[in-house]
Amino acid sequence: MMTRVLIFGCAALLAIGLSAATFAGSITDGDGDGVPDGFDNCSTVPNGPLAATNQCNGQEDGDLDGYGNACDADVNQNGAADLADVGDLFSAAAAVSTNPVTDLNCNGATDLADVGIGFAAAAAVATPGPSGLACAGTVPCTAQ
Repeated sequence: MMTRVLIFGCAALLAIGLSAATFAGSITDGDGDGVPDGFDNCSTVPNGPLAATNQCNGQEDGDLDGYGNACDADVNQNGAADLADVGDLFSAAAAVSTNPVTDLNCNGATDLADVGIGFAAAAAVATPGPSGLACAGTVPCTAQ
């Protein structure tokens, strides 16, 4: 009799636990980089620990504005990537700069690949982000 009560009790606890887990909600990681969207400073471009094709895999944010380098070609902080940003990137690449603000691909230096990223963003008149951080767009964004 005691064995049946124990088995029934364990089964009941398991059933309650499984049903509660279905209501717990899921964590969304839209870009699959291992950082939940609510904490991801670049939620549509992989820049977390699971980012396989991008060197920005540590949520790098060189200008501390809450937008990760992988989706922030706005190096002059005017709200959008434009030709002025491309000029800044080109100058930094020519000087072989290691400034993390202009290192958009996070390879340790500003190079022609960064200029290409900036040019593509300027051609699309891209704004930084999107970011899941509440402080995104303010410098310094201290939620990181």
